[in-house]
Amino acid sequence: MSFPEWGNSYNALYVPLTNDWQCSLVPVRDVQDVDRGLTLSYEERQEARRERQKQIEQDRRDFARLFRVSIGRRDARTCRDFAAYAAFIGEHLRISGWDTPVDGESVTRILHNAVRDGWLVPAIDRAWRGGRQVIRFYAPQSWPKRAPEPKPTVYGVRNGEFVPLDDNGYFIDHTPYVPVVASLKNATRSSSGTDWPHAVEEVMGALRGGRTLGMADSLTHGASTPGESMSFGDAHPFEYHPDPISGGVFDLAANDRGGIYACDILSAECKGSVLREFPSQYLNSTLNEIQGDAQSGMKDARKALKLLNDNRFKK
Repeated sequence: MSFPEWGNSYNALYVPLTNDWQCSLVPVRDVQDVDRGLTLSYEERQEARRERQKQIEQDRRDFARLFRVSIGRRDARTCRDFAAYAAFIGEHLRISGWDTPVDGESVTRILHNAVRDGWLVPAIDRAWRGGRQVIRFYAPQSWPKRAPEPKPTVYGVRNGEFVPLDDNGYFIDHTPYVPVVASLKNATRSSSGTDWPHAVEEVMGALRGGRTLGMADSLTHGASTPGESMSFGDAHPFEYHPDPISGGVFDLAANDRGGIYACDILSAECKGSVLREFPSQYLNSTLNEIQGDAQSGMKDARKALKLLNDNRFKK
């Protein structure tokens, strides 16, 4: 095909004229402006617009003179070309029910009026060498899937540094809850020989959820050189002062981990069967919140705390 640039559209209807030419009828909303890439100067762009408008006017006169549809009303029911005309008119032209095409003469009248009023823009290929039939080129029915856009990395500030966060808002290099048993196993597995101060430091870090203090620091306090650890024989003994615990199982459940969510503890320490009995409204509650409800006398909160410490459901 050698149609003008504005004559190619997936919404266009390609129709034969009474001579050997082929005409493309393009809805006016699909006609694009000249030089969309802004490669021409202002004067050149204006000249291109005048040339195109001149060509469109010539195509309108030739279309009005050469376009005729000779399909009788009886043959219109089974004619494929008439069905293409009727479908195009129904999709792209605003006509009343009284003007619905019923034969070739009504199709000719409707399309002539649409071109005259500017609803359709004709584009004639005067060197057409194809068949003489009505053609519509449909757009692709499926498009290639777009690659998912990468999610932006969200950072949070901790200890004066930017640390990336996961989808749940937790720091990626520190989970909200690490069981003490798992931390002790990892510490002893990673430590070589009998480096027990390092193992104790790992466990204390898991319990406090941050920088390790206390026992690990006391073991290295007083070393003659930086980085040198004292042996246990040189360590100073410390006195044990028991903390009063009240409330029974309710305080024990929230001891040292009141800000941890119940769902994290269940996934780390309990079997999946506990979810059959655990109150669902407390899965996304912290231990402090559950303990507060339990002390207020709420039965579901008391049940949740008991299940968190029930040995039947421990792994």
